[in-house]
Amino acid sequence: MDDKDTVPERPHGSIRRVLRSETHLIESHLLRLDGDARRRRFGHDVSDQFIHGYVLHGADLGNLTFGYFCDGEIRAIAELRQSGRAFGHTAEVAFSVERPFGGQGIGTRLMGRIIRAARNRGLKHLILVCLRDNLKMQAIARHYGADLQIEDGSIVAEIIPKRADYASYAGEYLDDRMVFMQAALDWQTRLSRMS
Repeated sequence: MDDKDTVPERPHGSIRRVLRSETHLIESHLLRLDGDARRRRFGHDVSDQFIHGYVLHGADLGNLTFGYFCDGEIRAIAELRQSGRAFGHTAEVAFSVERPFGGQGIGTRLMGRIIRAARNRGLKHLILVCLRDNLKMQAIARHYGADLQIEDGSIVAEIIPKRADYASYAGEYLDDRMVFMQAALDWQTRLSRMS
C-alpha cells in the first residue's frame, strides 16, 4: 500500500460548551471556512468583517455554543440562538464544520448536545434553516425527527424537543463539570504549539 492509498487517521477531538472567553476561537473557526462552507452556514456569501460582527453577539444572553475541539482549536460549532426575546420558547440552531472534519458524525453529535441543552432550558421549538443543496444538514435534522419544509428557496427544519428529564439534566451537569478543565487543557495545547 503506497502513501496515496493510506486512509487518513480520524482526528481525535471532544465536544464541549464554548466559554465566553473563547469567542475568539469561534471567530477563527468561521474565518477558516471556505467560501462554500460560509455560504452554507450563513445562507449567503459573507466577508471576514461580517464574521467579526457576528461573533460579537454569540455570547449574548440566551445564546449557547458547543464546539468540537481538536488539538485545542474549534473545528466545528453548533449554536443555539434565542429568537426574539431571551428566555422565550423558540431558538434558532446553526452549524458549521470545517471541510477536513466533515463526514465523521460531528454535526450529528453537536445536534444532540444542542437538543439536550434546549430541552433543559424549556425550549419547545427549534428552527434550523439551510440551503436546499445542504443535504448533510437535512439528513442530520431528519435524524432527530425534524419536519422539513421549503420556504423562500430554503429548507426550514422544525424540531420539537422532548421535555427535560433526570437523564438530560444529569448529562448536561456532568458535561459542565468538566468544561473548565477541558478549556484549560485546550489552552495549554494552543500555548505549546506557539512555543
